[in-house]
Amino acid sequence: MTSRQHESTRQRNPSSPQRNRIDRLRIRHLRLLEQIAQCGSLSGAAQQLAVSQPGATKMLQEIEVALGSSLIERTSRGARLSAVGSAALSRLRIALGALDATVDALSAQAEIPLVRLGMIPVLAVGALPALAGLLSGSGRLPRLEIHEATVEGLIGSLREGRLDCVISSLEPKLKGMADLHITPLWEAMLVIAAAPDHPLARKRKVPTHLLAQFPWALPPEGASGRTHIERWFIEAGLNPPQPFVEAHSFHTRLALVSSTAMLTVAPQAAVRHYAGQGMVRELSLERPMPKGSIFFVTRKEGVQLPEIALIKGALQKVASVDSPDDLKRSRQLRR
Repeated sequence: MTSRQHESTRQRNPSSPQRNRIDRLRIRHLRLLEQIAQCGSLSGAAQQLAVSQPGATKMLQEIEVALGSSLIERTSRGARLSAVGSAALSRLRIALGALDATVDALSAQAEIPLVRLGMIPVLAVGALPALAGLLSGSGRLPRLEIHEATVEGLIGSLREGRLDCVISSLEPKLKGMADLHITPLWEAMLVIAAAPDHPLARKRKVPTHLLAQFPWALPPEGASGRTHIERWFIEAGLNPPQPFVEAHSFHTRLALVSSTAMLTVAPQAAVRHYAGQGMVRELSLERPMPKGSIFFVTRKEGVQLPEIALIKGALQKVASVDSPDDLKRSRQLRR
């Protein structure tokens, strides 16, 4: 056996001295790093954990010995995690998140699994009801804890263990996805909406240059919807519209559009939902906007959990419907 192989075997040996030191750590040791990161001092972390400062110092020493590295750097204002400490915390957050989820899942109705599901908000008007209807109709609906956020926020929470799985688009700026299990589901499209009595609402095909002549309600700068509409105008050789109103929520923008001459961009599922109530109309464009994709995402170590596999399979069945974000069509899944 080579020296490298011997070293690798020693590190994996469950009875090695380092493994024994790690096994003696308590949950409070792991939470200490998170509190140091949040408070910026060891004394503040001790206060949050309700231990004395000497007790917190001893805990820090124990976890540093167990991990074989220095985890904090002293500063004039207190303490901060070292590069190694930050890397350790990013991994420990997954374990702490999984532990918290286990406690929540077993605290009540232990026989029904709890799934912390993250999603972009637009899925609440079509895909989520379809998913819940399908699982409820089969008698296999888990308890769902729904979290809505931006794509970047959802993926960050998934990586830190605060979410079990995510239904979302994926942005090109997200990198390093090797730790995630990604399943394509269906295509989604952004469209432009106006009030039903808007001058452009009944045109057979609206040329892009006419759109620039009206006021707009748009997502904030940097949001994916804003980026898509700006790129779409630039590709047509036109300056992107400057918003009269900025609002992140498509619900807010569509409500504004319904009673003004403004235009907005929103996911097609949301526009069709409000169009069904007579509030807005989807414009027919000479140049349709490009389609995006919706994915099911979980950490690789979580994909084999029965409740995660159940949701993944149900979403794939939802995706088999022609328009999975169209609630009327998705009702056929429950029949």
